[in-house]
Amino acid sequence: MLKISLNQWQIFCAVIDHGGYAKAAEILNRSHSSLHHAVTKLQDQLAVKLVEVQGKSLTLTEIGKVMHRHAKNLIEEAENIEKLAGLLDEGWETEITLAIENVYPKGYLPPILTQFYAENSTSRLQIKEVVLQGAVHTIRQKQADIVITPLVPTGFLGHPLMVQRLRPFVHKTNPLHQKNSLTTVRQLRDHLQVVIRDNAPAQRDPAPGWLRSEQRWTVDSFYQAKEIMRCGQGFCWAPEEIFEKEDDFVALEGEMDLTRVVPLHLVLPHGDVSGPGVQLLTRLFKEAHQRPDMPL
Repeated sequence: MLKISLNQWQIFCAVIDHGGYAKAAEILNRSHSSLHHAVTKLQDQLAVKLVEVQGKSLTLTEIGKVMHRHAKNLIEEAENIEKLAGLLDEGWETEITLAIENVYPKGYLPPILTQFYAENSTSRLQIKEVVLQGAVHTIRQKQADIVITPLVPTGFLGHPLMVQRLRPFVHKTNPLHQKNSLTTVRQLRDHLQVVIRDNAPAQRDPAPGWLRSEQRWTVDSFYQAKEIMRCGQGFCWAPEEIFEKEDDFVALEGEMDLTRVVPLHLVLPHGDVSGPGVQLLTRLFKEAHQRPDMPL
């Protein structure tokens, strides 16, 4: 038998997460003394010191920090088990949110979604576009059920789907194309670069990618980038399918290979707590990327 109940771990985490007994008591609708007694009993049962008082603040000991981290995982897993039971009992989810990195080839979507609708016409589908750290934020905040992302944050697993290749494109009237010679990195650095905006609400980490141009214009989508570049100014790293039907745009050839390689992964932010609709859509994405004949 376990010495510590799940409720004791929940009280311990609430006291720490809310900065002390007073706020935790208010949140849990319990008395200050009952929470203090619960934490004291927890320490006695474990025979280790988890918290200590420094001035008016309650702080974790080194052992307490480790136990707090594991207790949070334990509580989250218990909550997930309860959610999973509900999902399995209810059947198809009411709504599924799919977040897709903007460089993902959209040609994959029609056959995937057609098959998904044929097998599940019950779930509503929300599809949103994310860019770089915007995908990471969506995963960490669990704002989608499935995320296709070039970046997999720590603590999550990603299933590799494909490798997308980006090349620098310009309009035919752009000076970089008109010079009729191979493009150098120095020339790119001195030229206007059109960049797709990272749509994370708060940018904490440096955006990946080539951002060495002194002058950059930042836009929300490849569509906006394309329209701006029609004036003959600016280059943009983009997937080939964005410009493949545009005769007025060309990919720059360089003295060295200018191709950027972006791996794309499928991540389930909620992990194993996924209903049958999410599992179906996940399977369809994986199967699509195992087919060599899938159109881009």
